[in-house]
Amino acid sequence: MNKLLIPILAVLAIAGSVFGIMQMSSADETQRKLDALNEKVAANEKALRDALAGLAKANDELISLRARNAALMQERDDAKKKAQQIAAAGGEAAEAGSTAKNSGQKQQFDVRGMMQGFAKQMDKPETRKAMTQMSERMVSGAYAPLYKKLGISEQDSKLISELLAERNFTALDKGRKLLDGKSTDDASMAAVRSEVQATKAEYDAKLKGVLGEQSFNELTAYEQTVGDRHALDFFDRNFQQKDQPLQQQQRDSLLNVMSEERLKNPSSEIPDLGGGPGMAMLMTDAEATAQQQKEEAYQARVLSRAPQAGLTPDQVNILQDSFKQRNEMRNMGRVMSRAFIGGGK
Repeated sequence: MNKLLIPILAVLAIAGSVFGIMQMSSADETQRKLDALNEKVAANEKALRDALAGLAKANDELISLRARNAALMQERDDAKKKAQQIAAAGGEAAEAGSTAKNSGQKQQFDVRGMMQGFAKQMDKPETRKAMTQMSERMVSGAYAPLYKKLGISEQDSKLISELLAERNFTALDKGRKLLDGKSTDDASMAAVRSEVQATKAEYDAKLKGVLGEQSFNELTAYEQTVGDRHALDFFDRNFQQKDQPLQQQQRDSLLNVMSEERLKNPSSEIPDLGGGPGMAMLMTDAEATAQQQKEEAYQARVLSRAPQAGLTPDQVNILQDSFKQRNEMRNMGRVMSRAFIGGGK
């Protein structure tokens, strides 16, 4: 009995050992699975935290975008309101400029009368405010590269833009007297030109006080070329339409050439940011012809140097056509302005 019990006990012992080993192995496997699950849980928790952080950032950006969009919409609505005010002023001016020969005839549209009526609207505070603000925005955009180059603070940039816009508007005010149709002779126009030059000298002193001598000289040089910068923006469309777009390097090099050639014959006039005839409308025919000859000589010098700026022959031809278009537009603007002032004389 004892001999039989011993093998059985041995077998049971071995079986117990095997079972124990199997249990240990199973426990190890379970632990590994548990560790793997813990790692996955940790990874998922990290991914969740990252997602929540990304969501929070996206939400902040959305809030910021909404705020910027609201500001832009407000600016758009303000601009629309100002445009409506100016349009309304123009409408009142057109009504003031319309005349009737008798009660049975239709009203006749009088362009000069409209201009006179619009000039009267400029006496209204709301019209003056709207036009001044529009002028300031135009100046800020046109002079932004100079402000950046000189490292001028945002506060000083705004002050300078306000002074330039005020100068330009004051000069416009000086010319309003010509719209009465009574002071259209060359002597009267020369007197207005003199007043405009005096206005420029007055504001030059104010600007120099804000900027200092060196930065003011930079501003003066920039003003010589600001019209060309504006013109080059217009020329860009011509290059695009002819499938000969200027690359940025070409554009920068061409602008440098235009600036260098422009500064060879500096002008003391207030630059015209709208691309109109500027002070040429107050010149005699002989003076305007002399100015146009000087402009064409400048353009010829630019065209001769355009290949140095990297322009292809086709692009040089487009630039030449663009100069021609600009000359025609300025000449037409002068003729029309003289007609408005002189009543078509």
